[in-house]
Amino acid sequence: VTINKPHDLDLHNVRIMIAVAVALLAKGVSWLFGTHNTSDTVKDSSINDCGMTSDGGVNSSVNAGSVPTMSPRAQFLVDWVNDLVASGKIPMAVVGVYQRGKPLVQHAVGLKDVDANAPVELDTIFRIYSMTKPVASVALMILYERGLFQLDEPISNFLPDFKDMKVAVGGQYPNFELEPAKTQITFQHLLTHTSGLTYKFINDKLGVNKVYQQHAISFANLGDGDPNPPPLDEMCSRLAGAPLLFHPGTQWAYSNATDVVGHLIEVLSGKTFAEFLDEEVFGPLGMVDTGFFVPKDKLERFAQCYSINRPKGGTELFVQHDPEMGFSLNDSGEMYHSLPTLCSGGGGLVSTLGDYSRFCQMLLNKGQLDGTRVLGRKTVEYMMRNHLDGDMADYGMPSWLGMNRHGVGFGLGWAVAVDPCKIGSCCSDGEVSWGGAASTAFWIDPVEQVACVFLTQLIPSSAIPIRRPLRALVNACLE
Repeated sequence: VTINKPHDLDLHNVRIMIAVAVALLAKGVSWLFGTHNTSDTVKDSSINDCGMTSDGGVNSSVNAGSVPTMSPRAQFLVDWVNDLVASGKIPMAVVGVYQRGKPLVQHAVGLKDVDANAPVELDTIFRIYSMTKPVASVALMILYERGLFQLDEPISNFLPDFKDMKVAVGGQYPNFELEPAKTQITFQHLLTHTSGLTYKFINDKLGVNKVYQQHAISFANLGDGDPNPPPLDEMCSRLAGAPLLFHPGTQWAYSNATDVVGHLIEVLSGKTFAEFLDEEVFGPLGMVDTGFFVPKDKLERFAQCYSINRPKGGTELFVQHDPEMGFSLNDSGEMYHSLPTLCSGGGGLVSTLGDYSRFCQMLLNKGQLDGTRVLGRKTVEYMMRNHLDGDMADYGMPSWLGMNRHGVGFGLGWAVAVDPCKIGSCCSDGEVSWGGAASTAFWIDPVEQVACVFLTQLIPSSAIPIRRPLRALVNACLE
């Protein structure tokens, strides 16, 4: 599907609104944008209750329970999300806000498949891309609690290919000036993105990312990757052969580090990465719709993923939205129809609002949900601390994806708010957050006991400014 012109966008908006309205009316629901009676129990795509368990967890079934009364201030959030879709900025959205284990807002609007005119629902399955990273980080820390490694231990003790790394300190691709790394990459470096690794799609001054391109070093498929990549161990070996951007521990750079985490989990546990997540995370947390592929009987719930059309054939990764550019189908989704040969810890999972909300609630509960403990309380608290000596700006990253990084530190798997005033965004000290390439986002606020999960499917994540206004609207809902 390609929607390029202003009149096409108008048709796109009409199709979205008609589809949502028909879905609601078919179920006897008399409203579209959130006003409802607390005695109603509904099972439609626009208003639904994920259902709460006795200890504040979110049920994996999003069709359970009665809908709570939405506050008037929460209606501002719902209206804003509706407008994002109605104005043609994003094709669909699902958002859930929870405080102290109770839902404040759960809302879905738009089309999960524009061509098929199929409305998105609260149990729609999404590509969550880099929101996979916190899950992989939690999985690794399960093994830490079993005494299988130390955080300051070199990863080369388990992956020898990473022992004698070289750092690019000058020159230009392919003729770099290299020197031996002053310190080995540790587990903590991987979890905090201070390892010196990078991504093939993030340009750097010396052109190290071009080595990644040359050797096809790519773990998560954003629609332009190898449909049949080699196994995780082989890809990690390729990665170890590339030079580092900087000496480990000295700077911050987004990278394939969490993909290495996935391979370390395999080596440490003796299981495949997918098996370990199923047995140690998804199973215990009741995350029944989360994994590296979508089973055949769930494909009708799988959303299509779209990208912003680029002007004049441009190839820039990060572009600002132009309403006249419209959406294009990013991938066919076929790569998610079966378990891939390479399961990416950095961006390979699919999930739902219900499942990821349960993951967030487990972290708010400091490691347990529904009486099942996944991580120890002290471990979760430690992961949520800032592990940088300062903030991301002090580590050479004052801005990321167009957002200010002053006042933002990094924990073991996610960003950590260390100075809200420097950030310039209303949040709590210690709030942890991250997002995904398809404009998804989540955050956990331990002070307010709040979790928010926002899901859509639009690449790149910087195309539309969503995360900062979303946080302001969510905070306005809190009492």
